[in-house]
Amino acid sequence: MKNLIDELEANYSSFNGELKTRFTQAYVALESNNSLYLESYKRLSSLEAWKAYVLENKIHISSLCFFIEAQNDALLSHSLAKIGSWRPSLQSLRSAIENTLFCLYYKDHPVEYELWEAGKNQLPISDYVNYISKHPKYNSIDDNLSGIALLKREYSTLSRAVHATSIRFRMTQIDQFFPVIMLPDISKMNQWLTREEKAIQAINQILITMYFDDLQGAKLRNLRKAISFAIPRNLYEQYRTQFNIRFYELSDES
Repeated sequence: MKNLIDELEANYSSFNGELKTRFTQAYVALESNNSLYLESYKRLSSLEAWKAYVLENKIHISSLCFFIEAQNDALLSHSLAKIGSWRPSLQSLRSAIENTLFCLYYKDHPVEYELWEAGKNQLPISDYVNYISKHPKYNSIDDNLSGIALLKREYSTLSRAVHATSIRFRMTQIDQFFPVIMLPDISKMNQWLTREEKAIQAINQILITMYFDDLQGAKLRNLRKAISFAIPRNLYEQYRTQFNIRFYELSDES
């Protein structure tokens, strides 16, 4: 037994030293794509803006904590992607979507929140999505504008990464027989970027539809600027027509 313990301790020491080296190597290898990570960070700024300008003022702290965790999930996804840990970064994106849904559901259901806190209200994710879909703020808005359609698609795609039901989300290869913690691969980075962009867009669209009253006309200009990084320009005119919300071209200083 002592020989085994000595061997494991030696192996751990070797693994730990190599891990530090690989962290650095992966980070440096991906740093040449810094402009793409910067665009991701700009999108993430919309979540902080939502928290600071709307949610902190409107919902109970118990519900707000779900959104704070969603924001943390999104930042964790970004951080993991900086070192090439792609599958965990996608798993974190799915958690960001889940915690956003929990926030919006439990803000309207304080009794159910008490049950959840006591471990007695564990609903399937489809129940949270169905609640949002049937909410008066959403049921008269096209799903493509409200964010419901995109949220469903992204959640389904990210679930394949979480549950390992798609080969394309694997970190390892079929001819490899060792774990891969970090993989500084450009194609994987682009795959993550697409999912990150769509997930943050979906969260923003869901929140816009829920809180459009707070964004109309000249209201909350800085929040609308932050959101502009997270939703595609081809939606700007639709939001202006549907909700009287103006978003900004990225070069627009007005």
